[in-house]
Amino acid sequence: MADSTPTARRSLAILRLIAVFKFIKASLVVVTGFGLLSFFHPAFAASLYRMVGALPYAFEQQLLRRVISELSGLSPSRVQVIAGVTLLYAVLFIVEGAGLWRGRHWAEWLTVIATCSLVPVELYELARHPSVNKALVVLANLAVVAYLVWRLRREAAARRAPAAAAD
Repeated sequence: MADSTPTARRSLAILRLIAVFKFIKASLVVVTGFGLLSFFHPAFAASLYRMVGALPYAFEQQLLRRVISELSGLSPSRVQVIAGVTLLYAVLFIVEGAGLWRGRHWAEWLTVIATCSLVPVELYELARHPSVNKALVVLANLAVVAYLVWRLRREAAARRAPAAAAD
């Protein structure tokens, strides 16, 4: 993005905003991955149960105790695989974010492809267990894809215009 026009600067600012979104998602996924790896430490599990017990609503307590119980039933190697996949997912977000921050064309394509590939899973999860947070994440991801597709199409049209004019 060598162009320093106001439109180019605004476009880079939007890409950087999307990059920040990707970095935040990566941070949350990294915390989740390391949390999973810590799950089999007795002190960690005990602190989870204490935190759950401090929640104000019985429904939340019951739901989280069920999740902890499900995770407790997994073998350590299974949890390590899940944590490893989770951390690889975070790497994808970091690569997308770094490329978008620098205004790289390949990062726009990578973000569109990766985000679109996960939207069906997010929609399924939203349908199974609706929540405002999940809906907001799906909407944000769809907005990112829509903006990047619009931007990629606009850039492609701009590249074709001089060639068409020369013919």
